Amino acid sequence: METTQQLDGEERLIHARTVMNAVQMSMDSQNPKSRAEAEAALRNWESDAAPGFLQALLDISRENEAVGENVRLLATVLAKNAVGSSWRKTLGTREWSRIPETEKSHVRSAAASLLLNEPQRRVATQTGLLIANIARFDFPAKWPTLLSDLTSAAWWAEDEVSQAKIEQNDRALFTLKHVVRAVKSKRIVVETSGPSGGSVSTAELKPLADKIAHERKMLNTKAEEIFPILRQQWQQHFIAFMDNRHMGETRGPLANRCLGVLRELLHMLADSWTQLGSEIREFLEGIYRATTAISTMAISSEDKLRIQTANKARVRMLQCVIMALDRNPVEFAAFLPPFLALYSTNALTAPDAAGVYALPAKRRVLLTTFLARALVCPHYEPDMIKFIKMKDGMTDSQQLEEASTALTQWLSPEHCYHLIAAVISKYIALTSEELQEWQADPEGFIRSLDADTGPDADNPRACGVALLLCMLRKGSSHVAEAMLSYVTHLQNQAVSPSTLLLREACYRAVGEGFAHVSQHIDFTTWYASELQGLLEKGLTETQPEQQLLCARALWLIGVCGTDLPNQHWSAAYPLLVHYMSVQDLVLSLTALGAVLAMTAVVLEEASALEQAEEAVLHMQRQIQRVRQLQQQQAQQQQQQQGRDAGMEGGGLLREMPWQQELLQEQEQGLQAGQQQQYGLMQDCQAHMAVVEAQAGAVFHSCFQLLSRVSEVDSMVRVLHLVTVMLEALGPKAQPHFAAITAALPQIWNAATQEGSSGPASRLHSALMAVLTHMVGRLGSLAIQDSHIQAVLYALLQKGLEGSPAEQEVLVEDAVKLLNATLSASSSLEPPLQRFLPNLITILQRSKDNAAIFQVLEGYFVAADPGLVTWMLDAQLPQIADAMHRSLDAILSAALRAQNSREQPPPSGQQHPHHQRGTLWNRAHKGGGKKEVGALDMDKLSDASAAASLLTVLLEQNLSDGQQALLSPILRTAMHIVAVTQPQGAMHLHSVADNLLEALAMTACSSPAMFPALMGNNEETEGRLLDRWVAIASTRHLEEILGLGTMGALQGRVKRHIAAAGLSTLLVSAAFAPMFMVQRLARILAVCLRALAESKAFTAEEAERRTLIANRDVNDASQDLTKLRRTSLSVQSAPRSLDLHATVGAAAQKAVSVVGQEALVEAIGWLDSSFVQALRSVLHDAALVSEGDISEALKALSTKDDGLG
Repeated sequence: METTQQLDGEERLIHARTVMNAVQMSMDSQNPKSRAEAEAALRNWESDAAPGFLQALLDISRENEAVGENVRLLATVLAKNAVGSSWRKTLGTREWSRIPETEKSHVRSAAASLLLNEPQRRVATQTGLLIANIARFDFPAKWPTLLSDLTSAAWWAEDEVSQAKIEQNDRALFTLKHVVRAVKSKRIVVETSGPSGGSVSTAELKPLADKIAHERKMLNTKAEEIFPILRQQWQQHFIAFMDNRHMGETRGPLANRCLGVLRELLHMLADSWTQLGSEIREFLEGIYRATTAISTMAISSEDKLRIQTANKARVRMLQCVIMALDRNPVEFAAFLPPFLALYSTNALTAPDAAGVYALPAKRRVLLTTFLARALVCPHYEPDMIKFIKMKDGMTDSQQLEEASTALTQWLSPEHCYHLIAAVISKYIALTSEELQEWQADPEGFIRSLDADTGPDADNPRACGVALLLCMLRKGSSHVAEAMLSYVTHLQNQAVSPSTLLLREACYRAVGEGFAHVSQHIDFTTWYASELQGLLEKGLTETQPEQQLLCARALWLIGVCGTDLPNQHWSAAYPLLVHYMSVQDLVLSLTALGAVLAMTAVVLEEASALEQAEEAVLHMQRQIQRVRQLQQQQAQQQQQQQGRDAGMEGGGLLREMPWQQELLQEQEQGLQAGQQQQYGLMQDCQAHMAVVEAQAGAVFHSCFQLLSRVSEVDSMVRVLHLVTVMLEALGPKAQPHFAAITAALPQIWNAATQEGSSGPASRLHSALMAVLTHMVGRLGSLAIQDSHIQAVLYALLQKGLEGSPAEQEVLVEDAVKLLNATLSASSSLEPPLQRFLPNLITILQRSKDNAAIFQVLEGYFVAADPGLVTWMLDAQLPQIADAMHRSLDAILSAALRAQNSREQPPPSGQQHPHHQRGTLWNRAHKGGGKKEVGALDMDKLSDASAAASLLTVLLEQNLSDGQQALLSPILRTAMHIVAVTQPQGAMHLHSVADNLLEALAMTACSSPAMFPALMGNNEETEGRLLDRWVAIASTRHLEEILGLGTMGALQGRVKRHIAAAGLSTLLVSAAFAPMFMVQRLARILAVCLRALAESKAFTAEEAERRTLIANRDVNDASQDLTKLRRTSLSVQSAPRSLDLHATVGAAAQKAVSVVGQEALVEAIGWLDSSFVQALRSVLHDAALVSEGDISEALKALSTKDDGLG
């Protein structure tokens, strides 16, 4: 088992025996060390795309006599995975694969042979998937006969029937389905002679586009060629199955295999109906006939295999019809009326409820799915038909109009009542078996109801509800009226077990479709006249039928009752809370869900009220600003024309009527906003009063429920309500503090008993959410309680010190809880100190870097000086390494996005140009991650958090060795700023913005470091300065409008810090490129603007210091981390600098290099208002020596601000 290949001009021996030994050792469970080494070797060969590796694996797979089945199976699986990851480019490095073309050719040939000749089905199945992976890259360009070869192997020949031939047909059809599925969404790659770049000339683009179009056409042509053959094969196999002759028991499964391939081809060939129109029409006609025939086929109940094959045939045919409808609704229009009638009969009208329940679940799902998709298909709307006729120049739209008419008639008033009744009674109504589950397993019953309403629900009841909603959407008012008529009909019938089930289903239907029926039903009236009385009666009567309707009434209030008038809302909420403590667990958990929904409404109202208040304040500021502008303009006019002339002219308002119109519009908007604010305030206050009054009962019922339920999902549900209550109550939850803290150990014990399972992780996560909200809302009061401390630190230990598998689930919640704890802690207690090494361990795994950096920031600002020194000595190397990796990842991504280039492929391999997008690397967005251009959002978050942590570290008293550890980070920060383009991603601007504060701090303390950090590269230095100036010069819209908002405040801070850093660099003459006269002018313009704003900046900084000094020390809920961070930042070097003196020295330095006349002229070109400011600064600076400035900077850089 050795192969020799000619690689890159030299002979290389590939030992398949070595590969086989590794495969065998990787299966040896008795020798863990050898197994781990073998697995590592196999991973390395795969990730490295080692030449000969794939060929060796295929050689092992083909040794069916000498090698055991399990070894050959593993070799085939490894080959399949290796093709997926390294056939064209290696998965890890994205470098070009080193697999030579000769080896690829051998693998293709060997895989095709192995598929048809392998004696073991398991190995053959994996071989088929291997071929599908190869097809993703090599079909059709390098394996043009693949589809035809597989189709030929799948052909049924009556004169060649044998078990081996049948198996071959089956394998070929299986592989064909997966090949078509793999290539139907294939990105076309064509070979070019040179490297790919972001800019392609027109001359290069035309042949490139032609190649792409040619290969796409060839791919479709190959697929079109096999469609008629497979359709014919399916019909032959199906007829034989129906006749139950000619090996009918074998032909049925083959017919279903053919349907699987045809379904994928329908998806792929959506634009090929013109070429395949007659074939596809014949296929759909055949499906219609086959569906009708199979419905009347007599099958013995004992013939399980035949029943299973027939059911699968029905499902596959349904899938093909749905695919045709989805992919080409215009061409399918001719078939819609007959299939609509057929499937409506099969799903709704022909069978009774028992008959529908007897259908396989998947078939019921597909039947209702077809009806729902047909109803909402936009191509069958009259307006869309008119548009299609105009757009495509369609002269004959009869088929589309007939399809539209068929749907309209299907939902006509005379039909829709019976259809609504069928959907409710046969799909939505509960069964007697489910009622038995209610009694036997109430938590399981609740869980099954959740499965029916989840966003990914794919079961008959969920699809029945979806069909009902589509009917309401399509049929408008008369469908809603029909549903309400059915509800009324059932309400008037005598009570019986069957009518109660239907009535409950109708109430659910109303709740599910409330958005469509709300105009036809007054829920407030319904609640007052029936539901409230039903629930009050249910508290004293416990008959099963009463409980059934009570559970649905509770659910209805949670779904539809959130907008009840305050009077009814205030009565409904306590009623729901009361039901949380009833004996029936289904009612208790249903009531809990309703209370959760009602409480969540209070949170939404509070948020809406806050937004409304902000909107009103914003409008008031705008009105005030317009009036100020009017006054200023009036004063200017009076100064120019004289006071008397100004008064005679009636002021400025009549001359500028647009201002008066704007003022009137804004005042009207203010009045409307104030009215909305008042209404929201009334509702919010009324609802909050009820929640506060019932809070004790809610918490008591929640903790009682925790002792009654046994499933983790139920416990999580209860804890979710506790979390929402804490969020809604805020500090007002303090009276219930004792009850909550007493219950926490019980919850912790339940979570501990679950071990390390997935449900246990969810329970731990829910408990962390409760504590996070409690600590966030109650602050130090919470963390000082001994009961909470016991659970708090144990939970943090579980999340931060557990196994990596547990941490994947828990670390995010644990970090949030740790952040909240730090923000509420007056000092860094020993239990918190113990978690620091765990944070570093998580950081080294590159998991949740942004969150960990934020927590570390909290540690450094909370620690006393001695502890900071210990943390820096013990952990700074690992922290600095993680920060550098995060920033370097963004720098690399930014450079790739900027250059938009990749290395050329090795000789003989193609360079990718994709049909979608101009940049190949932008087409590969790995792992479904959120990206901005070529930048990954998670990496941007990591880099932004690293930049914030960097500013905190620079505030510490660092030793020379510690400063050296931060130097690579500062170097990368400079390069990130240098590559940030004005037209680039705004998120990268945000990272650069954060980094500039760190650079300014470094400039103020050690300006001589800058040239070495930039590698003494003048071009890069110039780009850094230009980007720094550009970012600092950016002004928020609020600043331009003169509004005193947070954006304007942040802009002043940003310019002050930039001016401090840039002027210090000028004084120290750190960069030679600084002294280009135009660049000097731009730098000084930023500095002069900051000086002009210095009065406002100084007042704002004084206000911050005052707020810090006068904070309420008894306020337990304040965020101490934010407070410490603010205290640290206001005393940073750039903010404490005497900006006027430093800018003056910088201006003098500039004049000494380029001359005053040249500098004044250059800055005048930017803004003439800066000229006088520059002269004034130069005049004042003449009174201060440069040596005095240098001494001041030196003293500032060594100042110990005493912050811990």
